[in-house]
Amino acid sequence: MPTVIVYWAPGRSVDQKKLVSQRIYEALVEEGGARPEDVLIIFQNIEAGDSARPGLKAAGSKATED
Repeated sequence: MPTVIVYWAPGRSVDQKKLVSQRIYEALVEEGGARPEDVLIIFQNIEAGDSARPGLKAAGSKATED
């Protein structure tokens, strides 16, 4: 089963999620050969401060770079 997890900041509308999921779905079915009934797309909101990049401060963090 092709599963795609989209991590992004909150604030997208239901319509935006529908449009994005439709495009992902079409790519997996038309180009990837996936069966339509097997495609699963999950949207996961990442709040400020819930992520970090090496060498950079996390969003909302007061930590300093070394």
